[in-house]
Amino acid sequence: MTGALAAVALLVLAAPTVERFQGIARSRDGAVAYVESHEVHLAGGRVTSAETRYAQPDGRAIARLVSSYAAGSFAPDYEFLDLRTGAREIVRQEESGLRVQDGDRVKVLPLPDDVPLVAGQGLDRYARAHLEELSRGETLRVSLALPGRLDAFGFRIRGERIAGDRLRVRFEPSSFILRVLAPSIEGEYELATGRLVRYVGVSNVAAEDGSPQQVEIAYSYADPAAP
Repeated sequence: MTGALAAVALLVLAAPTVERFQGIARSRDGAVAYVESHEVHLAGGRVTSAETRYAQPDGRAIARLVSSYAAGSFAPDYEFLDLRTGAREIVRQEESGLRVQDGDRVKVLPLPDDVPLVAGQGLDRYARAHLEELSRGETLRVSLALPGRLDAFGFRIRGERIAGDRLRVRFEPSSFILRVLAPSIEGEYELATGRLVRYVGVSNVAAEDGSPQQVEIAYSYADPAAP
C-alpha cells in the first residue's frame, strides 16, 4: 500500500497544471495603463511554458509574450510582439550562446561562466525560486539579457521582509553608472506561496506614443489555493 501511495503521489506531482493570474498596470497618475492576462503551464512544479496577453482597459489587444522554458533554465526562449506597431523581440537558446533579436538586429551573446543567465520573465522565476535565500538577506547576482540593447547586463537582487508574510525584492544593475541611468525595479512576493503580487518599475510594454513607461502592477490569482 505504501508503495502504491508513493507512486500516486509522484504522479500527482508530475501532472501538468496551469496557473492563471491577472495584472492591472497603472501609470504614475493612477490611471489603468493596460491589463495583463497570464497563463503558465507547469509539470512537476516546473514552469514549461507561459503566455501573457496585454490589453487596453477597453479590451483591445496590444501585445503578446510567449515563453518556453528548458529544464533548469531561467533564460526561456521567448517572443514579444507589440500588436500596435509590429515591433518584435526574440530570445533563443543556441549551442553557441543566447541569440537575441530586436526587429532586424540580431546578436548571439556568450553564456556567462560566473553567474546565472536570465531573460524575460525568467527574472521573476529566478526570484521566486530563491525567495528563501533572499529572505535571509543574501544578495544574488545574475546576468540579464536585454534584446532591445542586444546585450546582457549584471544585476544584483536583494530582499527585504515587509509587513505580513511578504518579501520586497529589488532588482538593480550591478554597475554604479547603470544604477544612475536605469532605476531599479521592485517585486513584492508572498513567502507562503512564492507568488508575485506587486511590481513597480519600467514596463516591457511601451506607452501609446512609443516611449518607455513606469508602472505599478497589482496581481490577482484565479486559484488562491494553488501552489
